[in-house]
Amino acid sequence: MIGVFDSGVGGLTVLSALHKAMPNHDLLYLGDTARVPYGTRSPITVVRYSLRVASYLYEEGIRTLVIACNTATTHALPALQAAGDSVGVRVFGVIEPGVDAALAAHIKGSIAILGTEGTILGGAYQEKLRTRAPTVPIEAVPCPLFVPLVEEGWTGGVVPTQIAEHYVGHLRGRIDTAILGCTHYPAIEGVLREVLPGVKLVDSAVSTATAVRDALGPGDEPGTLRFRVTDHVERFQRVGERFLGFPPDPVEWIDLPEAREPFALKNGQ
Repeated sequence: MIGVFDSGVGGLTVLSALHKAMPNHDLLYLGDTARVPYGTRSPITVVRYSLRVASYLYEEGIRTLVIACNTATTHALPALQAAGDSVGVRVFGVIEPGVDAALAAHIKGSIAILGTEGTILGGAYQEKLRTRAPTVPIEAVPCPLFVPLVEEGWTGGVVPTQIAEHYVGHLRGRIDTAILGCTHYPAIEGVLREVLPGVKLVDSAVSTATAVRDALGPGDEPGTLRFRVTDHVERFQRVGERFLGFPPDPVEWIDLPEAREPFALKNGQ
């Protein structure tokens, strides 16, 4: 079983891509909606929340974990991989597959990273890009209002276009590739294409699903989809339909217990 988690509903774009690429694997999605958003939290808080989610999913029987959250990948991937390695759980983040896809698409000019404040300040995308392609210029742009726009269903029209113009209009003519560094952002891809004509938009959800499928294979039996949240079941179902194309159902509410070894933070953190 593959566990997939995010702080809210945005990670459903990753779940959807995984289900399309690997329909013969069981997928268990956990949205930590009681603590959303992770994007404005401190790094250590994001690590603590992520380990708590991973501990729960491990107890539920997962053997693969996909971090369907750019902020959690930025801050918690090393801790989750270390804990996962000790119990045989393979851990995937969304950043490295996105970087791989962006470098494959890039021809000239700069590569832009569009993300939440936490993802941009965390610098994981920038570090990966500089390591892999040190001569390629990088534009890292926080776009915090994109998330509430998507969750309210404002994915097209005058207001989203004006906000996108404010955030990224200055990139026209300077970039040829942009990484959608938040799982909500594919929902406003049409607006971004209007503001940034000709720019290749990299959806890290699709890239991540491809990487996981390549590692695990297609599977053997028809898989299942299950959903759990830590708060706001009805809102998760309502907003989740915009990401999946169908309402996530059934959705089970859970109260996350404290993380157990090896997922507990050490040294009193």
